[in-house]
Amino acid sequence: MQGLLLVNVGTPATTHKADVQQFIGDMLSDPLLLGYSEWLSAFLAHNLIAPLSASQSKEKYKLIWRKETPEISPILYHMRNLANQLEKTKNIPTEIAMRYGEPSIENAFKRLEEKCPLMHELIVFPMFPHYAQSTTQTVVNEVGRIFYRRAHSFRLKFVEPFYNHPAYIQALAMNARPYLDDVDRLVFSYHSLPVKQVKVGWEKGKDFDYVYQLKETNRLFCENVGISLHDTFLFYSSQRGKNWLRPFLDKDITDLPRQGWKKVAAITPGFLSDNMETLYDVDWEARQLFMEAGGEKFVFIPSLNDTPVWVEAVWKIISDGIRR
Repeated sequence: MQGLLLVNVGTPATTHKADVQQFIGDMLSDPLLLGYSEWLSAFLAHNLIAPLSASQSKEKYKLIWRKETPEISPILYHMRNLANQLEKTKNIPTEIAMRYGEPSIENAFKRLEEKCPLMHELIVFPMFPHYAQSTTQTVVNEVGRIFYRRAHSFRLKFVEPFYNHPAYIQALAMNARPYLDDVDRLVFSYHSLPVKQVKVGWEKGKDFDYVYQLKETNRLFCENVGISLHDTFLFYSSQRGKNWLRPFLDKDITDLPRQGWKKVAAITPGFLSDNMETLYDVDWEARQLFMEAGGEKFVFIPSLNDTPVWVEAVWKIISDGIRR
């Protein structure tokens, strides 16, 4: 019998400063994120970056936190719903895990083993369409590290990046179509990465080339919805330095109204669950900057989240991978 593990980056446990600081520190301690050595990453993250950024970050998290009782982060809310729908409709034991924070990968293993004692294969689905060492690779490494701590009765099978999979493209298109009326241009926003890290992937070939993969997603998406690539813009968000992929969303979005593009829709294909990078960086900050610069209409296209079309697409991606 098979089980399914959906893995995403993570989220603070709450919007309290201590929890936000812990999350930022744990995440940026990973040497695969910023490219520093392990000891330097940990030192900078816990002693400099996290303490300095926690106060501002917690206010941003408060703006996007869902108001259920108890309150919950958007990414955790949608991940849970997605897992529940997959387990219910596809009859496969499913759990979620975060690379940083809770629910942990180790505890997800335990829950799946309790839920499915006869499981012989665990399908690990990293929630990242495009390869990057700071997302895909760190999840693969961490899942493997925890898996090999002790003996298991099941083997692992990882879902590879699916940036050009027809089911993913179709899900993006179906989710976006209702938001594309009466706009001048479409804005694609992706998480920025250090240029040095991107170059390493580019040198390995297209299976590791972040920019190639996201541009291919854009091309296929535009073909599906009938938009010319010439009517789109590509921006990067959440940069942590100058030598990161440009143009920066929070710096250059203001140029669009000045050039006459005053009605835009913004989509974030790299984020499968709404989180800080979509709900704050795009729907809050970029919207405000665009409108203050003379924009007239800013339409935010939500992530795929736990929509029925994405549930079916996830299963199709998994099924195609199993048949290879």
